[in-house]
Order: sequence, then C-alpha cells, then structure tokens
Amino acid sequence: MRILLLVALLVPSLAKAELVQNLFIDTKAMSLGNAVTADPTGIMDIHFNPAGLTKLEGRQVQVQLQGVMLRSEASFALPKGYDDTESGLLPIHEDPVLNEGNSHADVAIYIPGYGLVGVPLPVLALPSAGISINPPGSKFTFANAVYAPMAAGFSKGDDDPGRYQAKTIALQRLTYLSPSFGYKVTDEFSVGAGLLFSHQAVALEQDIRAPNILVGVLEELQDAFGCFDAETGEPTGNDPLAPLLTLCGGNVGPFDDVGTLKINTTESLSPSFNLGLLWEPNGWFKFGVGYQSEATSQLKGDYDLEYTDEFADFFRNFRSSIIGAIGGAIFSLPTGNKRERGFVTTELTYPQHFQAGVAFQYFDVFHLNLDLGWTDYDKWDELYFEFDRDVSFLSTARTLSPDLVTSSTLTMPLNFKSVWNYKVGASWDLNSRIQLRAGLEPRKSSIPDDSRSLQAPIGFARLYGVGLGYQWDLDTVVDLSLSFMKSVQHIRADPQNAENFDDYPNSSNSLNRNCLTCVVTNPYPGLDIDTKLTIGAAGISFRTKF
Repeated sequence: MRILLLVALLVPSLAKAELVQNLFIDTKAMSLGNAVTADPTGIMDIHFNPAGLTKLEGRQVQVQLQGVMLRSEASFALPKGYDDTESGLLPIHEDPVLNEGNSHADVAIYIPGYGLVGVPLPVLALPSAGISINPPGSKFTFANAVYAPMAAGFSKGDDDPGRYQAKTIALQRLTYLSPSFGYKVTDEFSVGAGLLFSHQAVALEQDIRAPNILVGVLEELQDAFGCFDAETGEPTGNDPLAPLLTLCGGNVGPFDDVGTLKINTTESLSPSFNLGLLWEPNGWFKFGVGYQSEATSQLKGDYDLEYTDEFADFFRNFRSSIIGAIGGAIFSLPTGNKRERGFVTTELTYPQHFQAGVAFQYFDVFHLNLDLGWTDYDKWDELYFEFDRDVSFLSTARTLSPDLVTSSTLTMPLNFKSVWNYKVGASWDLNSRIQLRAGLEPRKSSIPDDSRSLQAPIGFARLYGVGLGYQWDLDTVVDLSLSFMKSVQHIRADPQNAENFDDYPNSSNSLNRNCLTCVVTNPYPGLDIDTKLTIGAAGISFRTKF
C-alpha cells in the first residue's frame, strides 16, 4: 500500500511536461506565441528548426535571460449540500486543510550535482547562451547552445495545505551540449539537424497522509478504547486488548501526517536529435518543419521515507501484540521503523514533437506566422519502477493490486493523450531598426480529467506574448518580450453518497475522488478544489557578431 502511495505521488508531477514544453526557450519565440518554425529566431533555431541557422552569417554569439514569475494557488471547500451528520467514518468536514487557508506555491529548481532547491520567491531567472559559425563562402552554419527545453518546479511552505501533493517538486531537462548545423541546399531551400545531450531530473519532497476509511476505523477504535486524552492528546495508558491486540501505541487518524517522502532521480546523459527544413520560394511566403525526437532516460536515484513518531510507534507496538505479529507477517504491514530508504530506477520518455508552420509577408512590413504542433504523449501510458531488491512492503500492495505490483516492481497507469496545438504570431516592421511583435498560443492539456492534481495544476491555457526586435547596429540584434499565461480548474468532488465513481467525471483519482477506501494517492477526498496557475515572463536576448 505504501509503495503504491509513494510512487503514485510522483506520477502527477510528470504531467507538467505539456505545461513547460517550448516555453522560455527564446525571447523572439515567446513574443510570437512560439509560431516561429518558418520564421528563424537566431541561435535557438537549434531547438525550433535547425534549418533556420543558415540565416546566421559569420560568427555570432547569443545570450538571453528569461525572468519567470510563477504563482500556483489552490482553495479547498466542502461540496455544496454536504451533510456532516452523514459523514460516517471519514468526517470530511473535520479535515484541517479547510481551516488552513489557500495553498500558494512559488518556484523550485533542480541543480545538477546538488539537488532539489525551493526558491522562496515567485520569480526565477532562466539563462541560456549559444554560438554559431558560418565559415566564409560555406553553405554550412554550425551552432551550439545551452538551454532548458523542459523546466518546471513548485515550492510550498511547511504548513501549506497543498503540501500533501508536493511540498517541493521539479521536473527538468537541461541540454548542456547541442552540436547542430544548417545547410543551404539552394537559395530557396535549407535543411538542418542537431544532436542534443541533456541532463534529466525528476525530484520531489512531500508530506504524506492517508485519509481513507481504514484509518478512520482505527481512529474510532482508539477513541472507543480511550487511548488518548480528548483534550491534551496525551496517552492515557489504556489498551484493553493488550497483549492480544495493541491499538494504542501511537495516535493515528485519517487526517494525521504519516511522514515525509523524498525522491531524487536523474539521468546525466540523455541524447536526442532535432531535424528541420526551411523553404522560401519567394519574398512573401516561407514554409518550415521542425522535429524533436523522443529521448528515453533511464532515471536512477533514491527514495527516503521518514515516518512521524506517532505512526512508527503505533506499528511498532501493534507488531508486538499476538494478533499484530501474525497479521503483520501475513500482510507485510509496517514494522515500526522510523525510516525506510533505498534505490529506485524508472524509464521516462521525453516525447517527440512535430511542428510545421508558414510565414507570410504583406506590403514588405507586415508578417503573419501560423504554426501547428503535435506532441506524442500517448507514450506516457504507464510508468514502470524497479527497486534494487525485493521490498517487503510491496507485498501489501501486491495483495491489493496484483496486476500492477510484484515484490520488486511497480507499474503505474497514466493514460496521457497526444495533443495538437496551433500558434499565431504577427509582426510589423515599424522602421528599418524596430519590429513590433505579438502572439497567441492556446495550449491544450494532455492530462486526463481523472488525473488532475495540485502537482500539475494545468488545464487548458492561453499563452499571450508581445515584444520587439531592435537592430542595434549592423552586427547586433536585441530582442525583448513579455508573455502571460493562466490556467483555472474547478475540480468537483463526487456526491457525498456516490456509489459508482465512474459516473462523476469532474473529480480526480489523483486528488479528490470521494472513494473512502482508496489507498493510492487521493489526499483530499470529498473536497471541492479550485486551482489557478499564473505565469508571467519577461525576456531579453542579445546577439552579435564577433
């Protein structure tokens, strides 16, 4: 049961890939809604369309900085019409998160060689840099850049009500080496390719609780036996069934903390490749295609689960009783150890992405870009975890889910969906030096409704961008951008007395399913939850010849 919980907590975090793909990579691209497949951006064409590198003459260097402001919020409420007199063994109206205010998350990052770092600010700076060389008279242009094609992270306070779905989390792919080239086949047609070497990381820290009916029954028994003083919570010394059965070893309940989980997995060498072509048959029309290959990373790392004193004491005393010793051995229940840790591996596929676009020019000064992109999230149908040894506590999970669990492996279904997105960008050459830009990208979510969570609070969102390009001199270009995106979700719980959960698609199996016997991740059962994710970014890019 616990290992299902442990790994299921990680699953929703992976859904953030759709949120961060093609974001904050290039200043010009952000201002044009990422509709740049047929409108070369500069050295960052390594990512969007390597054929566009042929537009770079001589030797050039580019540095840019994206200042990202991220704010994730969530509110919790009882469903309309909730009746606390029919709450049963899981009194949802007593959930303490209802009195802890709204959840607020700032940013977090993963630093290779150091680990997961929460940033106590809503603003994060994302730098990138690159260099290109076009030998005199050559049809080749060579380039290399350091950038992050995927970067997302959230950080919450120790007492934040959203801490049961990632107190700190980061999903990050850092490309540290990207040798690429563009080749001008003819004056109208160019091709390009690049080989990318990246560092992939998935890491989190999270508080855990188990709000289900089984723990609710246990709390009721402790209250009936008078195990703890109702006012002070101190042990009374009562344990009427000992030594046959010991239930008063530690104060546990459905809304009490179980412990804190930390997971840290990385792959330092994850290769992929990019391809592109650019066709410019005349002065007013361009057509471009960009392809980013998938990359399969063998993530390796460790997990560390530290239990609260109450939880550990309960099972240590429970296993010391006659029935506890027998039942614990049969079902591989916790032994009462304060801490469990080990090594874990999993395979994560960075999904392939295809994008095609056209660019039109009108009256020599107006430009219109239209792009269509597809990301292969069908690859994320499941995650497979393998542990370095037979793990005793997998036996309980195997009893509950024999199709998903063995003594040393776990399969976690995802069922993500591939999505198509369109993008629109427009620009106006104000004069020979200044170009004004604006863009729009409606971004569909690949996350199924029944997998929504606080770790990935992203549904449908629109990205708006504005900016300008300034020709500083014959050799230097400065690009500026401002962009904004917001996603709002209303995740409604099932009715209080729901029997067939499949009839209520507005709730989520990964968040608030009103399933009182659920033992996988479901930390806020029966609560209505609203989420709001707001992202703003300001970027500046400087490119010059040297």
